[in-house]
This record gives sequence, structure tokens and C-alpha cells, in this order.
Amino acid sequence: MDKTRRLPKQRTTFLVRCWLLPDGSRCYLVRHVPSGAEAQTDSLEAALQWMEQFRLAPSKPE
Repeated sequence: MDKTRRLPKQRTTFLVRCWLLPDGSRCYLVRHVPSGAEAQTDSLEAALQWMEQFRLAPSKPE
């Protein structure tokens, strides 16, 4: 990660768990920590797509 790049001030937290299943596939359990909402997916792309719903709207300059 580029140390000169600053993280946005608005953040949210997720817990992502990944299981490697005996058949070689993966299972992801994603939890939005502030709300407790959870989703289970079979791909990291689907987990990221689910997380997008919690993206905070950018603050507007006054």
C-alpha cells in the first residue's frame, strides 16, 4: 500500500471469512460489523459486490 495515500475519513468495517472446501471451491462469509448484516457467497467478487451496498455517500462541500 502506498504510504503517501490517505484513507478516506468515512470508513466502515467488514469481517470476511473464507473456507477452502474439499472440492477446491471457496465459501465466503461476510459480515458488516456495524449492522451485523451477513452474506454468504461463493466468490470474492460477489462478496465485494455485496459490500458495495454499505458504501457511504461522499460528503458534499458546503
